[in-house]
This record gives sequence, structure tokens and C-alpha cells, in this order.
Amino acid sequence: MPHPTPVQIAYGSATVISITLVSLFVVDEPSVPATAAIAVVALLIGAFTALAPWRRPAARRPAVAVTASATRAEPAPAAAPRPSVRA
Repeated sequence: MPHPTPVQIAYGSATVISITLVSLFVVDEPSVPATAAIAVVALLIGAFTALAPWRRPAARRPAVAVTASATRAEPAPAAAPRPSVRA
């Protein structure tokens, strides 16, 4: 598995920080379990943001040349019958 790029790490870190701060400002008086839940959710969303498969560039495959003979359907040549040899 390839390592995340610096840009992906930056996206994930910014997501964790912003979600944590917004969540803590929205909640009136966060308790310890609420703060722990906010931290866990923010870390999960940040990891998903950093490692999301759609953010990775697709690996390029070399182009395969298709010729006209490769696209035509031709029957395979029949094998010639072997002569039977009796001794």
C-alpha cells in the first residue's frame, strides 16, 4: 500500500482540526465522553479524507495498439490430418 502524499496528510490534518474545533464550539458544555467522541469522529473523518481512494491519481497503463487483424474474427486454420503409419 503506497504511503499518503504530503497533500493528503495536510487535507487530513486540516479536516481533523476544523471538525474538532467546530464541534467543540457547537456543543454548549462538552463533557469528557462528548469530547472523546468528537475526537474519535474527527480522527476517523480525517483519516478517510487523507486516504480516500478518489484522491489518488490512477496508475497509467501503457496503450495497447489494436490492429485491424486483431479486431477481425477469423476462424482458426484446421489442422492437417496425420497419416497413419503401420508397421
